[in-house]
Amino acid sequence: MSFSLDYFNRNRDSVLKHMNRLYAALKEMGLQNEMKKILNITNQVGNESFQIVVVGEFSRGKSTFINALLGKRILPSSARPTTTLLNVITHSAEPFIKIHYREGKRPVQMIDEGEFKTLVAPKEPIQGDKESELAFQKQVEHFQTISHAEIGHPLAFCQDGVQIIDTPGTNDLDPAREQITNSIIPKSDVAILILSAVKILSESEVSFLRDRILANDIQKVFVAINFKDELQSQHEIDQVYQFAETHLKKILPEPKIFMVAAKQALNARRKAGGEELKTARGRMVPVWDLNDTGFIELETALADFLQYERGAVKLRKPVIRAEKLIDEILEKQIDVQIHALHLKLEDLQEKIESFMPKLHRVRNLGKEALKKLTIELQTQGQELTKWYENELQTHANLAYKKFDEHVYLDINQISRKIEDAIAPKERDLHVKKKEKLTAAVEQSIDRVSTALNKEWFQLEGDFKSLLSSGSEASDLLPSLITVQGKKQPSIFIEIFDELGDAWDKNTTFLGALAIGVGFLATAVIGGITSLFMAGWSWFTGENEKTKFKRNLQAQFDQTKNQKLASFKMEWKGLVDAVYKQYQEIINRNVQQLELQLQELLNNTKLEEKDIEKKGIQLERRAALLKSIRKDLHSLEAELTEPHRDKVVMTR
Repeated sequence: MSFSLDYFNRNRDSVLKHMNRLYAALKEMGLQNEMKKILNITNQVGNESFQIVVVGEFSRGKSTFINALLGKRILPSSARPTTTLLNVITHSAEPFIKIHYREGKRPVQMIDEGEFKTLVAPKEPIQGDKESELAFQKQVEHFQTISHAEIGHPLAFCQDGVQIIDTPGTNDLDPAREQITNSIIPKSDVAILILSAVKILSESEVSFLRDRILANDIQKVFVAINFKDELQSQHEIDQVYQFAETHLKKILPEPKIFMVAAKQALNARRKAGGEELKTARGRMVPVWDLNDTGFIELETALADFLQYERGAVKLRKPVIRAEKLIDEILEKQIDVQIHALHLKLEDLQEKIESFMPKLHRVRNLGKEALKKLTIELQTQGQELTKWYENELQTHANLAYKKFDEHVYLDINQISRKIEDAIAPKERDLHVKKKEKLTAAVEQSIDRVSTALNKEWFQLEGDFKSLLSSGSEASDLLPSLITVQGKKQPSIFIEIFDELGDAWDKNTTFLGALAIGVGFLATAVIGGITSLFMAGWSWFTGENEKTKFKRNLQAQFDQTKNQKLASFKMEWKGLVDAVYKQYQEIINRNVQQLELQLQELLNNTKLEEKDIEKKGIQLERRAALLKSIRKDLHSLEAELTEPHRDKVVMTR
């Protein structure tokens, strides 16, 4: 098979092996908090998956393309638009299809393949036929209650944790476009844009890439030009490729372009699977060699990108976190215990007694800071919601203005003018929204934590003086975090570190809590919108533009409400996650210091022979942790420069 993730799987097994060694060492040391951290990292690594999102406009052969990747007819395909839902295709030993509904108002529903094939774009109603229009509207309303379809099947392509996300086909002014580019693609590992070789790069497709795709996501875009089999010669194939490459280079610095024949690839794989392909008249269907369909090159490049780019990042971050944890244990626990073996009880008891009130004060300051943080984040949320609502209304006003300015054009041209105007604005707003929410959390934590941070770092200095009679207390170097351009000591660094990733990944602590199940939490795709229900054939007669504007206004009102609801949900999830982690950090630090104080007292009560025995034990533990860290560091180096000689092949 041309698609293989063996390199990633080998490295993941290595990471898991080292994490299990580290967990066993921590268990032997009785470090419960650290064991929990490594267990979380281990679960994260073990559950890592790859999401491949497939996007494209109507009639680009998107469903056939996905079926060709999978080697089976999983998705229904037709000459007319079929994909109205978000479909998530995953590996399962037993086939199933589940329908997930929005907002949890209805339980997940199991359906059979026949029912699934009926979930396609409804036919346009008959103009003027009230019964036909009512039936169409009911279908639209039904689709808008559905979040996504989950399709499980024993597919070789998906067996290593690969998910394929099949998005609804979109054109100009479809709100699904914004959700695909702002919510779905950022959380994916690869985005495959399907183009047509017989109608290469429409204005709408160029706009989608130029004005919708976020800058951080450009490198993950693969372009598959379908219907290679409908071109008449190699010369035509070369012409289409060169045209696409020339124009895409203006948007994508190093475009990854592949000429493919999805129908032929699907047929080749069906035949290889033992199916007999015949026409309706019983004649044998001619089948291309799979090597000629372009899918071997595409799948090889996909696998290389996932393994050596995305996969390396997925594994490197947990490794770095484990290395950092080992360093903290060696410095703050092993070294402290070794030093404490030589302290005298009479010198220590009095110091610890005077130390305990300070520790209780830190705990109380933490409780006060939590109360202030709740109020602070509530105020920030209200201000941010007002700001976001005003920005959404500004975009709507811009759309109405563009309509009025270009009312003399036909409706397709008007929609293009509106899309060109609002697409970059919506993209920029998405980026600005993340920046403002992140800054609001950082500033809130900074404001309410000033006294707590000051007291904590003073406490660390006092603790160090217990071991050094005060001579080294001034050497304490607190961790630093940059807030609003200046460095301030903070015990909440891990929250700041995770904030940047929380929006686009659901594997971090914040991301898992705040973003929920990833792209599905914030997507508000309704399948069919009020404006883009079934094309513009609805708008006929002398009042077509009046109807268009009315539907335009209705669409912006609807999406504004959806976005505001999503924004509030996102902020609440983030606030809840931050509050929980803030509280956990305070409790963990205080508990750890309490345990260290108790360890100091216990060590001073040991006999000379026991002191020597424990010293040997601590040295052995330190040696084991350093050995694990050395192995992790070697693995990190391998993941930092993973096979850079790999070249993405195109055409």
